[in-house]
Amino acid sequence: MQTETSFFSRPRWFLYGSLVVVYLLAITFRMINLTNPPLDFHAWRQLRAALMTRSYYYQLDPDISQAQRETAQALGSFGLLEPPVTEAIVALTYYLVGGEHLWISRIWTTLFWISGSIALFLLVKKMTGMDGAVVAVGYFLLLPFANTVTRAFLPEPLMIMWILWALYAYTQWLDRQSWKWSIATGILCGLAVFTKVFAIYPLAFAILFSSLATFGFRRAIKNLQLWSIAIIAMLLSSMYYVFPDAGMGADYLGLWIWPYLHMLLDVSFYISWLNLLRMFNLAIVIIGLLSIPLLEKRMRALVLGLWVGYLLFGFSLPELIQSHIYYDLVLVPIIAISFAAAANFLLNKFAQEHFIWKGFLVAILVVALGYTVFLSRKQVVAADYRNEPARWELIAKIIPGWKVVGLTEDYNMRLFYYGGIPARQYPYSFDQIMMQLAGQDFDVTAENLEYFEQNVGDSEFFVVTMFDELEKQPYLKKILYEQYPIFAEGDGYIIFDLRNPY
Repeated sequence: MQTETSFFSRPRWFLYGSLVVVYLLAITFRMINLTNPPLDFHAWRQLRAALMTRSYYYQLDPDISQAQRETAQALGSFGLLEPPVTEAIVALTYYLVGGEHLWISRIWTTLFWISGSIALFLLVKKMTGMDGAVVAVGYFLLLPFANTVTRAFLPEPLMIMWILWALYAYTQWLDRQSWKWSIATGILCGLAVFTKVFAIYPLAFAILFSSLATFGFRRAIKNLQLWSIAIIAMLLSSMYYVFPDAGMGADYLGLWIWPYLHMLLDVSFYISWLNLLRMFNLAIVIIGLLSIPLLEKRMRALVLGLWVGYLLFGFSLPELIQSHIYYDLVLVPIIAISFAAAANFLLNKFAQEHFIWKGFLVAILVVALGYTVFLSRKQVVAADYRNEPARWELIAKIIPGWKVVGLTEDYNMRLFYYGGIPARQYPYSFDQIMMQLAGQDFDVTAENLEYFEQNVGDSEFFVVTMFDELEKQPYLKKILYEQYPIFAEGDGYIIFDLRNPY
């Protein structure tokens, strides 16, 4: 759908200047507060990755003592959710630079996102034109929500990078019908799904819909190159998700999918899900959806497939799509691609107008850019967590031994990472709500002594730093204060001695 008239391409310096400004701002935002501990966004997930990375790094570094290796391995041993690709890359970087610097993870996730933006630019330029590509990249790189999430130590930036390069390779294959591009598409799709299995949703439906629109059902089903894409992708991803442990998928289904499917019958689920769209700028989302018909047939089908894939992803994980908002990050490139069609159409029209109208549009774009800059910076500098490591080190020094249960921030991960204590997690009230959603009964006003003993186990100390959470569980507060002595307390913490009940 390439058009002859381009707003950004005339003069040429305006195109290059616009892209340079966008990329400089995108990188700068992600480097602000670089050394701030990663506690601003889903800290449990980030610190979990940090602990795993430390464990891998200690195995690489010959200067680390055996005792430190064993401790790091004990603290960083978790059930794997997906292959620890980003963690392994960061651990290797630790080794190369000669030290554990957690901010390195932010540099890598930024690089992944920047690489994905290049694939997005090439893809959208092919689908709409130069103007649409510039706008899509601007949205992709500068959206405040994306700026926050892509600084985080998560696998999503790498997964989305592979998705975008896979889509670009696939569109190249559609044009050329060559084995080279079919194999490249299969490998890139496989890498995306290998990085995180949920990549299968947008990729599978985008390729399916676009292939059917291009070839029709009979020709598509007989196309060997199309089959090669699917087979290569499945083989690469199954090396982790199927062959080593065929029960991994079944375990995930039983834990996170089947118990929550009843939420699909609740209107409040859809209202909450739609409410998340505010993070992506609702006006752009709506315009993006309405502009899909502006794309040519094959690309229209591809974008529809991306949207259908995301919707089915949400339907299959109704609880996680709301509680783990980084799962929604895949919407950023989908919206960017969708909106690009309308943006390209509008900017092409402005390119044909008098220079006064062009200046008016530039002024609007500058204001929009300035507002985005303000919001992005506000989020990045909102909180300073540099005092947190010392706080948790202090608490850890007070506690003798590792037999600890805690009601602390981020499922005890701060105590794990900064304090070096693998504390057992006492469930939050949120977890008890999850139990109820999954069909289990729980009454916070009951005695729940058996539940308490089950979750405490053989722990000798109970650490509380989340006092608001303790208030939400009155039975727990009553048990602790009435049955156990206080071992130590200070600014923001209290430690109960479970060894000698009253």
